[in-house]
Amino acid sequence: MKTLAIGIDIGGTRTKIGLVNLDTGQVEGILITPTETKDADQFLKTIGEAISQFKRKAATEQAILVGVGMGVPGFVFADGTVDSTYGFLEFMEDYPLAAHIQQQHDLPCLLDNDARVVALGEAIYGQGRGFVRILVLTLGTGLGIGFTIDGKLDGQLPFAHMGGHMTITTNDFVCYCGKTGCLESLVSGAGIGRIAARRGWLQQYPEIPLTAESIFAQKHSGNTVAKAIVDEYIDYLKTGIDNYINLYAPDVIVLGGGIAKGLSKNETDQLYTSSLLRPYKAYKTTVLISELEEQAGILGSAALFKE
Repeated sequence: MKTLAIGIDIGGTRTKIGLVNLDTGQVEGILITPTETKDADQFLKTIGEAISQFKRKAATEQAILVGVGMGVPGFVFADGTVDSTYGFLEFMEDYPLAAHIQQQHDLPCLLDNDARVVALGEAIYGQGRGFVRILVLTLGTGLGIGFTIDGKLDGQLPFAHMGGHMTITTNDFVCYCGKTGCLESLVSGAGIGRIAARRGWLQQYPEIPLTAESIFAQKHSGNTVAKAIVDEYIDYLKTGIDNYINLYAPDVIVLGGGIAKGLSKNETDQLYTSSLLRPYKAYKTTVLISELEEQAGILGSAALFKE
């Protein structure tokens, strides 16, 4: 009899809900819905409809459904209470989300930070397999950070979930966290947009969308302005990774999120500076791009039940 879990990844614009075979890592069904950010009742109703649908599917297959795992963009306590999402989900302040899910659906519910569950998914089912110490950076609307050791999260609570907010430069944009020139403000989607704006992209190429995807595509087709934008972006990301290596000494660094898909192998090879002082003499690491893509958060949320 197979063992299933429901994994829910709450994203900036979309919430992805999947039914996961915990033994094989196969996502046996996915539902995607716009993320409700203002109305708690509607949020629970939308997620609840998907949970009910997957409960019926599991029952039809006579499978064991162990519970619902969720990745939330913020700090989560061990009892499943969300401390804050810093205004993203307006109603989710000191919010007992796990308790609501458990009461409504008679299923155990486990929560963690969204970037941490992505890291767990990569460690168990993705590019982290075969490695011990795995650092996952999610490059999207923000910068998510997650770290695992031996297929388990580094600590019970997501104390380091703000690890993307390290200062890289003191003469750049003021991030919403209050710091000037923090890594997240430089390597997120908005960050690459600001680099492009500084370099006159809108004036020179008003017909080309100002998106990370289009800028990477233009760079790879030989556009020199796009190359300068991407090179600056790579420098910021490389500096961040150099710092994370000193903190975590990862065996592998996995880059996920929409921006990571635009990076070539030549660019990822630039992200590790082997000439710098290392955590120990024989240390080396590699930088890989996620192959799980949007399923990483679903798989990692479900895999909370493998912890």
